[in-house]
Amino acid sequence: MKRTPDISIIVCNHNYAQYIGDAIESIKNQSIADWECIIIDDASTDTSIPVIKKHIGRDKRFKLIQLKQKSGTSIARNRGLDSARGEYIAFLDSDDCFTEYALEMLLHMAKTTDADMVGGATNMVPDTFKYIPSKHHAWNAGIIGARNNPSAFVLMPKSNNWCWIWRRIYKRSLIGDTRFCPDFTTFGDDLTFMLDLCHRANFVVETTNISVYHRIHSNAITSSAFNPRYFDWFPKYFEYIEKNLLDKYDSHFWRIFYRNTFGYLLYETTFRPKHTGKYATEGRDALLASVKHIPRRYLTTKQRILCRFLTWIKK
Repeated sequence: MKRTPDISIIVCNHNYAQYIGDAIESIKNQSIADWECIIIDDASTDTSIPVIKKHIGRDKRFKLIQLKQKSGTSIARNRGLDSARGEYIAFLDSDDCFTEYALEMLLHMAKTTDADMVGGATNMVPDTFKYIPSKHHAWNAGIIGARNNPSAFVLMPKSNNWCWIWRRIYKRSLIGDTRFCPDFTTFGDDLTFMLDLCHRANFVVETTNISVYHRIHSNAITSSAFNPRYFDWFPKYFEYIEKNLLDKYDSHFWRIFYRNTFGYLLYETTFRPKHTGKYATEGRDALLASVKHIPRRYLTTKQRILCRFLTWIKK
């Protein structure tokens, strides 16, 4: 029987041959060695597979899974979760890199605090970033924790990046059978996955130390996804919450959550298309399809009136 590694790292890739070598090297240069890495290639059509195999070499801690047809990030990540054996789970996008001390730091904090998940800070780097191994493994404790109160963690004023799954490690026991929803093809999979986890977390730790170099480039989903299909995720997102999560958090949480996300919905589906001069019809359709899944009792009076008006328009 194979021994359980401390951490299972899940890396999903589709046509990122120019970046994934750096991602693999950042894993190989971790300051701890007790990990496994599961790479799921989502039917790449570029030179990703030869690049992956070259950088993996004979390191048996790596496992490559090749999907025969493109299935999307959610399904690819789920394949990784199904194969993971580690006590903790980490995710890394194939165009990002870990800092050399990332896993050591996050694992140390998780074990010493018994946290269900531990998150590090992020360093945004340009497309031209090149990972160069260093021997700088020093890090200092700078912890923000939320014990037995996941609502406070999700709603913290500076937690706008709370849904970025790739800067954290998670107890595998916390994730359990939770999986990414394959209905989301642009955004939403990280958001719903984190909401599915946070209500079960007893202790969440955040550190100010950098764990991930996050690459910014034109092909990244956060940079390139404003197109007619971008709006598809909004109604799916609010419908998923309505059907699966409303009983998981208290009313205080949902009041803050929905009031904030309703404003975000309006901006993305109305003001952003108006500002860019693109996709006004697609944005309007997404807004009208979304409001029917938003419980009005959690909105402000003005938001309720607007929501009622939008519902009337749809009819």
